[in-house]
Amino acid sequence: MQKIYTVILAAGTSSRLGFNKLAIKIDGQSVITRAVEPFCLKSIEKIFIVTNPEASSIRQEIEKYFTSYISRFTFIENLSYKDGMSSSVKAALPFIGDADIVFFHLGDKPFVKRETIKAMLNMHLKEDVRILIPEYKNKKGHPVMVKIKPYLDEMKILKGDKGLREIVDKHMEDVVFIKGDEGSVFDIDTVETINLLKERGYRIEKG
Repeated sequence: MQKIYTVILAAGTSSRLGFNKLAIKIDGQSVITRAVEPFCLKSIEKIFIVTNPEASSIRQEIEKYFTSYISRFTFIENLSYKDGMSSSVKAALPFIGDADIVFFHLGDKPFVKRETIKAMLNMHLKEDVRILIPEYKNKKGHPVMVKIKPYLDEMKILKGDKGLREIVDKHMEDVVFIKGDEGSVFDIDTVETINLLKERGYRIEKG
């Protein structure tokens, strides 16, 4: 039986918005719980949430929403969060070294579908893919699914805000793409994005 984990990268500072985008409510549900929920599957053994030390409200939001599932969650404080997304990937490494497969997802991508996660798992089981990425309109999306052990040493020396893109770009021969949808690439990052959601009829509230 393969060990399958998920890492949610949620340590950003929301500098472009000026308030915590992960706490924004979309039709009453926070961005962060929407991002996490599709990974609550029996086949995914553990979910690690990487936050910054000032994000206690995010942890509380997750604990409140996932009361029946919380035993599978581990919260990791990234004390070096100002060093970019790569620091959050590295903060998770001590917890995921025993995994076979790890999904890496961004906490500000709230529209990824559970069906996408299941399709990625099914493709891996059939084809033993090393790196699997959903693609939508020629854009690489999330989550990124990685057969983790071959890349652990390289992940330990990642720097800056590229995150896993450095690994992906270096090992394109290992990458397989799967059909995604808009949710694979849509993130909450700017006022324009929030206004777009309002135009589409979503009810938006600050958390």
